[in-house]
Amino acid sequence: MRDILEMLKKSVGLDEEVKEPEETETIIVPEHSFYEIILLKAKSTGDVDDALSQVTEEKNPVILDLTEIQRDNPSDFKTVGERIKDLRENHGAEAILLCNKEKNVVIITPREIKLIRKG
Repeated sequence: MRDILEMLKKSVGLDEEVKEPEETETIIVPEHSFYEIILLKAKSTGDVDDALSQVTEEKNPVILDLTEIQRDNPSDFKTVGERIKDLRENHGAEAILLCNKEKNVVIITPREIKLIRKG
C-alpha cells in the first residue's frame, strides 16, 4: 500500500521538494556612469570657457562663482551672461542662479541633467 501511495505521489509530483526561487540582485546602470560636479571660482572669461566646455563636452554640471568677474570687470560679466544664455538656447543646458546677494553663483547642467526648482 505504501508503494502505491509513493508511486502516486511521484506521478502527481507531490514528493518533490519545493525549491524557493533564488534571490536576484537588480543593478541599474546609468547611461553616463558618473558625473563630476565642477566647483569653480571664475577669475577670467577663460575660466568660464573651461567650465562651459565641461558642460558641453564632458556632460558634467558646473557650479560657477562669478563674483570676482562681476566686481573686477563688469563688461566681462555681461559677456559671460551672454555665453550662458547661448549655451541654454543652443545646447539645451540649464542654468539657475543660486545666490544673488553678495555673490553671483550659478549652476549650469547639460541637457541630460534636469534642474527642478522647489520652494
